[in-house]
Amino acid sequence: MIEKEIILKETADGNLFFTIPDDVLERLGWQEGDDLKFEERNGSVLIRKVKYESVELEFDDEELLKYMKFAHESGITFNQLCEDAIKARLDEIDSE
Repeated sequence: MIEKEIILKETADGNLFFTIPDDVLERLGWQEGDDLKFEERNGSVLIRKVKYESVELEFDDEELLKYMKFAHESGITFNQLCEDAIKARLDEIDSE
């Protein structure tokens, strides 16, 4: 695990940002433009590179509309709903 202190900076309009040092990017094999996911862990932030896998799901129009409405009402995207459902099922399988 690489631990390094990162300095937060603020833009004129109040948004926070930071720069990941080049040596860290190189050691991790990350490149500018990679998608990253941030997870809070006990007062720290874990940053992971997102690795996408394709999963084909089949829904008829009625099912698709139902799930899209559910995602909207839950305040998440349809993609996030699918990702959460797949992760939950994989966790169930792992615990069996």
